[in-house]
Amino acid sequence: MKKDFSLFIILSTVALSSCQLISPMITNYNGVRRDVAAYINSNLLFSLKDREILVNYAKGQQQILTADRLSPTAQQNLALERAEGRYCASQHISLKKLNLVDHQIFALPEHQANWQHIHNLQMQINLTPENMNCEGKF
Repeated sequence: MKKDFSLFIILSTVALSSCQLISPMITNYNGVRRDVAAYINSNLLFSLKDREILVNYAKGQQQILTADRLSPTAQQNLALERAEGRYCASQHISLKKLNLVDHQIFALPEHQANWQHIHNLQMQINLTPENMNCEGKF
């Protein structure tokens, strides 16, 4: 009985480890900050499909990091893109997982200031699911 349990533990550990090794080969992390990519890849809560969605989501959200250098019109467009991206991603993955990645992307105080500004602009936008197009996203 102990041998069977030990074998089960060893196989489970190997299986989980191999997923972390294979994921970077399957998921394209180009365009995602290294710390965010490492976080997505190392989190065992995320399946391979979740990781693909989160990487695409992170690519869009990282644009907010330079929002303070954009014109007011470009900032408004970025807020609209963020709202649509978050809505479309939430159709495939839980908001809890999106929030985990957001927390990783906007961890630094200067990043949080940009996020808060775009979030405030986003709250002014009147969007409904009917006027959002999620086709081809995520």
